[in-house]
Amino acid sequence: MDLKIIPLTSKNFSEIVRETSSELPNINTIKMLEKKATRETIQKILGVITPIGRLIGYGMYVSGPWDPILEPGYAEVFIKVDHEYRNRGIGSWLLTDIEDIAHKNKSKVLQTQIQDTKEKDLNWAKKKGFDITSHVFESQLEISQFSKDQYSSIFKSLESSGIRFTTLDDCSKDKDTQNRFWDFWWQLVTDVPGMKGKHRPDNDRMIALLKDFDKKGFILAVDGDQWIAMSMIVKENEDVFYNSMTGVDQRYRGKGLAQAVKIKAIEYALQNKVRYIRTHNNSKNAPMIYVNRKLGYEEKPGIYGLTKQIGD
Repeated sequence: MDLKIIPLTSKNFSEIVRETSSELPNINTIKMLEKKATRETIQKILGVITPIGRLIGYGMYVSGPWDPILEPGYAEVFIKVDHEYRNRGIGSWLLTDIEDIAHKNKSKVLQTQIQDTKEKDLNWAKKKGFDITSHVFESQLEISQFSKDQYSSIFKSLESSGIRFTTLDDCSKDKDTQNRFWDFWWQLVTDVPGMKGKHRPDNDRMIALLKDFDKKGFILAVDGDQWIAMSMIVKENEDVFYNSMTGVDQRYRGKGLAQAVKIKAIEYALQNKVRYIRTHNNSKNAPMIYVNRKLGYEEKPGIYGLTKQIGD
């Protein structure tokens, strides 16, 4: 079969791709990926196309401003092949082209993610030189199964000790407050298992990245004038909110604050009438996984993070 690898964009997608399966990107996916990129992002999307215009393979390379904590010299890569065309070398072909792009852009490490249930995909990646570096679990809460009344005693205890709960939306809108929030966020992020040593994104980058999200979902626990815990929840779509970060200042742990700010995040989701909340936790973060289970989150398939060294 006369196959071609062709760079894809939202502008040329409809001209090149006549047919694609549900497991591969469509034009809306390409538009979403392009929208996430900034002017400084290097993003290359490749498609393997049959002579009749069927998309049977997809690859993406991206470096620069993308994932806020993507380290300098690292690039995110994704490869997907239509199940009918697997074991024909298409994935290897895409990876070769992606590695050529990576070398031209002086990337030193490729990183990717694979569901822990996808054994064949994982074995393929290992054969291609990728090593597992992390294991993250997804959990999902069905909002209709949650009852906040049973947790009222937690808040009575915390509030009687002088702790109160607010949101970033209730705080001053000036630049100093925004910088304070992202400084606090990073302080808590670096305590999450697997996050030490990660590249810190610039505050302005984080402010710009989340400028359109409702700050009522950025929950804060406060003691006097100190911020002591947070839980961030953002809208993914009409049915799903994503709880992206929950953390507690080390000096205030053991008081039930992680559970409390998560409950406040759930209450926010209830007010917005969504069906589910999703979150992810590193496999080594046993305390947070335990909190999620107590709140009724159900574990879903996990995700392995993998990296491949391609440069010095």
